[in-house]
Amino acid sequence: MTQIVVWLVRDSVRLEDNPALETAIELALAADARLCALALLEPRRWTAHQWGMPRTGLAWQRFRLEGLYELRMALASHGIPLTCLAMDVGAALTAVQEHGVIQAVVTDLPVSVEESAEHAEITKLGHPVVTVATDDLFTPAQLPFDRADVPATFTRFRKAIETSPSCQPHYPGQRPSKWPQGIMGEHAVLDQQLVALHASAESVSFACHGGSKAGQAWWSDYLEAGALSHYKDTRNAFEGRHQSSCLSPWLAHGNLSVRQIWHDTLAYESTHGANESTYWLRFELLWREFFRWYARSAGHALFSRAGPADRMIAWGDGSMRWDDWMAGTTGEPIIDACQRELNATGWLSNRGRQLVASACLAHCAVDWRQGAAYLESRLVDFDVASNWGNWAYIAGVGPDPRGGRLFNLSAQADRYDPEGIYRARWLDR
Repeated sequence: MTQIVVWLVRDSVRLEDNPALETAIELALAADARLCALALLEPRRWTAHQWGMPRTGLAWQRFRLEGLYELRMALASHGIPLTCLAMDVGAALTAVQEHGVIQAVVTDLPVSVEESAEHAEITKLGHPVVTVATDDLFTPAQLPFDRADVPATFTRFRKAIETSPSCQPHYPGQRPSKWPQGIMGEHAVLDQQLVALHASAESVSFACHGGSKAGQAWWSDYLEAGALSHYKDTRNAFEGRHQSSCLSPWLAHGNLSVRQIWHDTLAYESTHGANESTYWLRFELLWREFFRWYARSAGHALFSRAGPADRMIAWGDGSMRWDDWMAGTTGEPIIDACQRELNATGWLSNRGRQLVASACLAHCAVDWRQGAAYLESRLVDFDVASNWGNWAYIAGVGPDPRGGRLFNLSAQADRYDPEGIYRARWLDR
């Protein structure tokens, strides 16, 4: 009977530097098995709601589908069909079993509780699960602490990483050179979803497209423009082509490897010189890494009202209506501009995200998790660890030792939008 190794594509939608894919290929070749590349439009993400809002927005869905379409074409060039199904993992593996015996399911190391629950379901079905750190800078073996003892603050995490000789991101691998035979290849749902999203009158206008090619082109242009050399000085701008790297959509969807970005900054330094800005992009990648390991350590507590810090906070003062905050009609210019950009495009600068979170927490009489869920439902670059970790941090129930962050909105707007160009652009709409 046909033996099958399943590569369960989660948030690593690429061929280059993909340790999970490489592991699946090695297992398939060793067992003379077929490789099933399986991508799921899971109901928990694609159709489910939380706090009365969709789990994912149109911008996120379009970006993911574009990445999967490119992955399908890339895999096809190596004789591997992509199977894309709109069902949960248990039903999908049952469909795969109609074609042979599943030897193993290879996928990314879980970041949050939902992926861990899915792995438990796969194991219950009798399939061995092989997890691989695919979109992390470091493997578990490289960490200078146990996964259960992740430092509770970023500063402690960063210092532990930066002083550990073992914590050097592996040099990114290339596209696999030897491939097994593939199996299955149902992808009608992928085509149907893409057509429907592109035709939707409710579609958003985020200017960039998903997929490794688009991500690499964006990153190459950023480096060639020399923008990395002033990254720290300009990264908080609300807009501008080369002000910040804007890599987060391609990292969130796994179209680009975070290890590649890390090593590219080192290569840039060797030719253009190192400064605080070139280091600072790696500093921000460490923030991303911290939130990933923090989410793994926190588990369900990350989604509780008291958060991982087990600290109950008061609701906001009620001076801002929740519906106005969502719609960008609060009367606070910088918040309204940010929310209108988010709603129209699925994108918001890092500074903007901090400000809208601060305003929600200080002035909307709602649970902090409701605000986190709203951004989850809108962001093109949503990833569970960064979004929920940052909201917990600002709310004071996460890894901020100072117990939360509230900003002076007028001062922030004047500092980062001194001429009011950003506010005018979005408030005029």
